[in-house]
Amino acid sequence: MASESLPFDVSQRDGEIHLTFPYVPAWGQAIKRLKVRAFDPETRAWVVPARLAPDLLAHLESADVPPEALEVVRAIAAEALSRTAASNVRAVEAYERAVPRLAERYPGLFKHQREGIEFLLRPRPYRGALLADDMGLGKTRQALIAAHEAHPRGRILVVCPASLKLNWEREIHAVLGAQEVSVLGRDEGLARWTIVNYDRLRGHRAELDTEDWACLILDEAHYLKNRHSQRSLLVLGGEHRPRKRGTLPPGRIRGLVERAERVILLTGTPITNRPLDLFALLRAVGHPLGDDLLCYAVRYCAAFQTEWGWDMGGASHLDELHDRLRDVLLRRGKDEVLDLPPKLRTYMPVEVDLVAYRKVWLDYVQLLAKRKRVPRALLLAEVAKLRHAAALAKVPAAVAHVEAVLEVGEKVIVFTCHTGVVEALMRRFGPSAVRLTGEDGPTQRQAAVDAFQHDPEVRVFVGNLVAAGVGVSLTAATQVLFVDYSFVPAEHLQAEDRPYRIGQSNAVTVTYLSALGTLDEEIERLLAQKLAVVSEAIEGQLPQLQDSFLDDLLAVLAPTARGPLSGPCP
Repeated sequence: MASESLPFDVSQRDGEIHLTFPYVPAWGQAIKRLKVRAFDPETRAWVVPARLAPDLLAHLESADVPPEALEVVRAIAAEALSRTAASNVRAVEAYERAVPRLAERYPGLFKHQREGIEFLLRPRPYRGALLADDMGLGKTRQALIAAHEAHPRGRILVVCPASLKLNWEREIHAVLGAQEVSVLGRDEGLARWTIVNYDRLRGHRAELDTEDWACLILDEAHYLKNRHSQRSLLVLGGEHRPRKRGTLPPGRIRGLVERAERVILLTGTPITNRPLDLFALLRAVGHPLGDDLLCYAVRYCAAFQTEWGWDMGGASHLDELHDRLRDVLLRRGKDEVLDLPPKLRTYMPVEVDLVAYRKVWLDYVQLLAKRKRVPRALLLAEVAKLRHAAALAKVPAAVAHVEAVLEVGEKVIVFTCHTGVVEALMRRFGPSAVRLTGEDGPTQRQAAVDAFQHDPEVRVFVGNLVAAGVGVSLTAATQVLFVDYSFVPAEHLQAEDRPYRIGQSNAVTVTYLSALGTLDEEIERLLAQKLAVVSEAIEGQLPQLQDSFLDDLLAVLAPTARGPLSGPCP
């Protein structure tokens, strides 16, 4: 039977082309030449984004596909080209209309902010761009002005961490005046500006999918780096095969980025630990480097195959990666665009009471002596106990340091990863201190920030390193104290910059407490090694990469362990 007489069904729904046909090698190969395509095992159909219809048509025309099927694809391709052309016209018109008037319409902007808005508005062959300025340079303001100027009448969706929702609402009103704003979880329905946090995307999925958004803003976009997480699937789309109940249903998921004409990504740390972290962001803005994970990883992550699968944790050709990102990623440092006072970082070794710590260490050593093969999860649990014991041992030193700062009349921010440290410091400093942890909602968070910024009686800000390390401006402080360490260098850089941003007129001193005789000393060394990786890929330089932070730490802490660690890398 000639292939022309075989059935070849083509349909379009919800922004995707579905193609169903019997096995014909040439037809299958034509589909597989597309970098972005998927096979749906439930419907036995190939699924291709409608925006790729012109490329699909070109491949199918040379594969002896039935003419009636080609006509359907040709019509979809014509529609896709028409939409793309109309979108390009709107982008050019918005750029030419808005950019010359930025200084007049927004007189309070800094020069670098006007340049950032111009970059976000610039017409390009992708659906979006990534603004990766240092923390404190006003990424929120640049993004909301760019979205408003590009789409003065369309609906705009802001997705951000829960702790930043009220800040976004406040900034929209402060910059644009009276605007219709809906904060999902508090307000009902969609609005000109709709704000939702990543963790609520699943609950509001049906509502959000009813809208074709003019602009989608993804704040703290590095939250999407885990491409298998539910939040990433809801934003980026893809095939979902749930491993447990209570997750998204199986099947194809169309991401929010496919429903938006323009996508703006914001993050101060586009690479938290390795170049692989950038892939999801490039996919979100429609950059060609985000089409094929394996190609990207082999070229830029020094990927190699092991018996457990592909290892993509390295880095390679970073100068080339930097060059290819110039038209889609803009990153400026404070020292480039602002005349800020210096930020001074110092590591302060302190002697602590090691009685409790040594007991935990002895338990750890006995564990290694008893077992030939220690599961990785158990090792990490033991390391967590050691870190907790070291942090609690440093509380007296932290109290003494804070008291010294208060004596000279300055305000101080204290970061820690441990609830016990937060509680101890709050008991000690009472009403002169405020706290911010992951347990605090947006209203409590904003109240703590406002009190620290404006109440002269509130002079100590005690925060969880992750929860309080992003999205807040604490320029009332001139001193930052880290009682303990995170394994992610980027979290330190973000937290350090809470006071070091626009509005700061004094030098900022950052102090890290390191407990002598504990694993702090090793973590401090590894942290310094890892910091280079966070920024050098963006700057186009190739750092000397070590293994992951945790691998290095476990290798040091388990010198007597025999054989490889069991379990996958975290």
